[in-house]
Amino acid sequence: MSQAGGFHGRKEQIVSSLVEYLDPERRDKSPKGFIDAPILDLMHVINSHPEYYTTSSCSGRVAMYCEGLEKDVESTDSDPNAIEKTTKGGQWLYVSHDPIPIPDNNNATDDWIVKLLFGKESDKVVFDNKRPADILNRQLIYFKFEPLILHIEASSQETAMHLLGVAYQVGYQNSGITPSRRHMLAIRSTHKIDTPVAYVEKGQIHCLVDPAYLYLLLNMSNQKFEQNMERMKIFEDTMRTELTKAEEKEKWESKEARRERKRMEGLSLKSKLQKPKEQDKPDLEDLLEYVVL
Repeated sequence: MSQAGGFHGRKEQIVSSLVEYLDPERRDKSPKGFIDAPILDLMHVINSHPEYYTTSSCSGRVAMYCEGLEKDVESTDSDPNAIEKTTKGGQWLYVSHDPIPIPDNNNATDDWIVKLLFGKESDKVVFDNKRPADILNRQLIYFKFEPLILHIEASSQETAMHLLGVAYQVGYQNSGITPSRRHMLAIRSTHKIDTPVAYVEKGQIHCLVDPAYLYLLLNMSNQKFEQNMERMKIFEDTMRTELTKAEEKEKWESKEARRERKRMEGLSLKSKLQKPKEQDKPDLEDLLEYVVL
């Protein structure tokens, strides 16, 4: 099967599965478990384009993440307390794909924000001035805001480069084409927050910042949510324009023109088959594509 044929087969399979997103029993690989509602319109436009389809997505989220820890086997002989940080065993303490309604100043208590961000672990949170010298080796808890990220497969290197240019134009300056046998793109921006706010020690969560700073991070995240949605809408409108161009291009080729093009392709293939064996043989992908069409 040619690469183009593989692309269309993969696209059909993925897009068909997206129809089931409303099924409450269906889960994806994100902590939330479902496709994010704010991104559905954008995904629909991209997947309607003949040259692209989405392979994974996140519309944006705010989260508290406790990193995992495991024993460093090579270091335990000299230091039995040595540990190596890893993503294995990490825990999401809080995840929201929507802006967070924050109480006004009169009702915004320390207890409210601790329970919100630390969830079922909130009773372990303490605010103190402890700053251990080896804090970089401790189990850290991060406050995160992650903007939209889309992974998209394009039908060719040319169409991948075109979409990358569109993403840059819209403002997704952190986008790029990922090394792969397929033409994969990651669409993303630089509007993110990723900062440690606490560490774990002996069953307690020691905050490195005070509640006022946590409120600041929440307000900043809500602002970035708004910017994220505005940019997402611009991207959606731009992709609608790209889709219209693609549809007009398809309509431009009449049935007669397509029939003539196919006739010429058939004559070209026949010419290849009639050449002596010592000359170039017809490409297998050309043969398969001709048979399929």
